[in-house]
Amino acid sequence: MKDGIHPKYQEVVIKDISSDFHLVTRSTKSAKERITVEGVEYPLIMVEVSSASHPYYTGKQILVDSAGRIDRFKSRYSEVVGAKRHTREPAATVAPAAKSISKTKQKKLAKGASAPSAGASESASAE
Repeated sequence: MKDGIHPKYQEVVIKDISSDFHLVTRSTKSAKERITVEGVEYPLIMVEVSSASHPYYTGKQILVDSAGRIDRFKSRYSEVVGAKRHTREPAATVAPAAKSISKTKQKKLAKGASAPSAGASESASAE
């Protein structure tokens, strides 16, 4: 290997902040923080998820405060969304122009219209 062009490959400690698990390994990543493990000082790299805390490896599901996230989202954007909803004028109802309806739609409408009227006449005759 050429000198001076490659990053320094050194031993580091990777620490999972959610489960206080740490692992001594080798990496090219550097860190300002340092930690002493078994009498030796290493650079410290903090991670949020590792094999010690990930649900796939642990088999345990960690509950995330999703309800809190949803509430924060709604409170943040409710003014914008609510203002739009309250300031809208109701649309004027204009009778749509007569359109030609396809034959399949006509059949569906005929079936839908005939079913309640048949049931209404049966219930009227039953009384």
